[in-house]
Amino acid sequence: MKTTQLNSPWGDVRVMLENPQQLTVQGSSDKAVFFGQGYGAARLRLWQLDLSRRVATGTLSEIMGNGALRTDIFQRRLGLASLAQQAESIDAGAEPSSWQGQQYQHIQAYVAGINQALVDMKLLPVECLLLRYRPASFQVRDAYLLAQLKYFINSAWQYELFHTRLSGRLTPQQHKQLLTTVGQEGNPIPPLPLNEAGERLAEVEEALRDGLLGMQHLGLASPDTGSNVIAISGQRTVSGKPILAADPHMGHVNPGYNLMCKLESDEGLYVIGSHFPGVPGIIVGRNHHAAWGMVGIMADNQDLFWGKINLAEEKVETTEGWVPLKREKQTIQCKSGKTHEFTAYGFSQGRLLSEKGDYGLFLRWPSLDHPDGDISFYSLAKCHNWQTFRASLAHVHNSPMMVGYADIHGDIGLQTMGFIPKRKTEIGSLILNLTNPDHQWQGYVPYEDLPFQYNPPEGYAVYANQYSEALFSGKCALSNRWHPPSRALRVSELIEQTHQHDLNTLQAIQDDKVDVFARTALAILLPYLSVSTPLSDWNGDTRKIEQAQLFERWMQHLADKLLRKVLKRGSRALYSDFWPGCRWNMLTILHHHLTDWGHEKNAASQLVQDAYNSALAATQHATVPEVEFQHTIKHPAWLRKLLTGRYPYQGGNRETVHATRQHTDFLTQSQIGSDSPVKSKPYTFGPGFKLLCDLSDRGEVRYMMNTPAKGGPFFWLLTPTLWRWQQGLRWSMSMSDMKKNDK
Repeated sequence: MKTTQLNSPWGDVRVMLENPQQLTVQGSSDKAVFFGQGYGAARLRLWQLDLSRRVATGTLSEIMGNGALRTDIFQRRLGLASLAQQAESIDAGAEPSSWQGQQYQHIQAYVAGINQALVDMKLLPVECLLLRYRPASFQVRDAYLLAQLKYFINSAWQYELFHTRLSGRLTPQQHKQLLTTVGQEGNPIPPLPLNEAGERLAEVEEALRDGLLGMQHLGLASPDTGSNVIAISGQRTVSGKPILAADPHMGHVNPGYNLMCKLESDEGLYVIGSHFPGVPGIIVGRNHHAAWGMVGIMADNQDLFWGKINLAEEKVETTEGWVPLKREKQTIQCKSGKTHEFTAYGFSQGRLLSEKGDYGLFLRWPSLDHPDGDISFYSLAKCHNWQTFRASLAHVHNSPMMVGYADIHGDIGLQTMGFIPKRKTEIGSLILNLTNPDHQWQGYVPYEDLPFQYNPPEGYAVYANQYSEALFSGKCALSNRWHPPSRALRVSELIEQTHQHDLNTLQAIQDDKVDVFARTALAILLPYLSVSTPLSDWNGDTRKIEQAQLFERWMQHLADKLLRKVLKRGSRALYSDFWPGCRWNMLTILHHHLTDWGHEKNAASQLVQDAYNSALAATQHATVPEVEFQHTIKHPAWLRKLLTGRYPYQGGNRETVHATRQHTDFLTQSQIGSDSPVKSKPYTFGPGFKLLCDLSDRGEVRYMMNTPAKGGPFFWLLTPTLWRWQQGLRWSMSMSDMKKNDK
């Protein structure tokens, strides 16, 4: 993409691709810049923009055929288009000078830029040519629609299905042992609310019974997230000013979800960072005054409810008796020319996901109450101190996040944002009964009551999806499912090892692949072995592939053997995949609770030895797995091969700072496809990009992404970017001048 000069209704704008990973937009006004950002996003990511719109509206079948029908039906049941329409109406009707009125105008400019690119493009993306269609013009509503989609994807409602089903098969003791989380301070966090005696509350027992009953009525038989953000104060840096490091984790797809943008206007807008194509603005980045990064907090911000329904009379039974359901006739047009018709239903407390006989399963999330909110982060892009930073997040209603912060004044901190439901009774992540008043929402946690941390005395703030007593104890309930503290502990360990930090030391921390859990576990497990092992002198560095793979398989086989007398094979596999703290809990069970799982008290030695033997046998004929970047188009097989970028696995797991994961989450499962010929799971989840920001006068920013700015689909177009990613090479710039030297 060459430098393009544009005349917009809001002023002149220049759009250019500074390097293979950064789009720069310079304009005479903020609206002109957003026009240019939309133009550049469409020129680089038109396929991604249209694909996201089709996913959200349930119209994939029009271009991909019957294979996408189930996805379309699910999306139509959610009703995101209706929520987008409501959000657009709220912003359109707001006072033009208000933040909502400004957001609407910025989105108008952004969408106008997309449509100008559609007019100017002489050649459509390869995907459109392969599927033989031309994307329609974009509407302002589409930006609100994509915001609703991205909010919904970052969710955990599927966990409630699995959790309820699993909990019904376990004793309270087994449940607590299997689903406990270890906090950063080392203390256990129970998976469900307990009383002072450590027993389940009566309300929880009732909710579990109700949830299991609902699953029986419905005939129902995990997603995961991850990210790191690090803020180091000037007392620990060479420059005497803070440094911020952020690396959001997400599914490895081609093209990636991030587009690095630098936005600059004559009206004072100056910001660089990650842009999610579809909505104007910057999600993670920095301006002249401050830098920020966002991390998921595994929030329990959605609930699954079951209840009696009468679709003939279009009503559902709730605490208020039988209330009307809203009926929405849906027609899905398939590529074959055939149509699929069905009816979607919803009401104020949820959307009907599935039904069986006289019972239905409803999903409730905050957008059903508040579809509006800040989706462009315009005020965040212009924040200049801790107070304006916090104020800028107050209007964000969508996916709850922990936001790391650092500024040129020397302040650092963490702030929770997003809507968290207040519940009459804290039940935990279980399927709930629509007719039980204790299960109903009581509004949302006030923004001022959300956890935050400001200038911590240790001189740094680290968040990596872990439970931290300093942050969460005594505060409102946010989640029942946290990541183990491995990444946070490793980051803290590396920070403490160096007296004064700079971008080079933070870069090394971001790229670190040492598994601190492995070091702990080997000290416990190795004495049980009666044979020599290459793990005896392994320090947890997962870049040593043979040792790392042997340890991973050892833990997998150990979990399988510990749980097999209680859980069936499918449940064991799902647990190992979706529960972040699985390995930590296996050590606890091995040491203290063998009899609860059907083993003899003295069986630990044999279990560990048998698991090791199984793992050793499995690794003898194993090949090095691959890291893959899957494209959405997967058929036919020869085309899927051409569209899949890959490189050999080079270390990292879900508990290392540079995390890599096999496809076990909602997002990347859908990318793999059910007929994948790959015999062993590829790694398709991990950091999507990495950002480093020096808040000193030098103002250096370093960044790297694993897919190029231009969404070229073929694997050979990904190769140069993936090579840089493997080498850990960043692009570097100052806040006033682009530098093209590798760091």
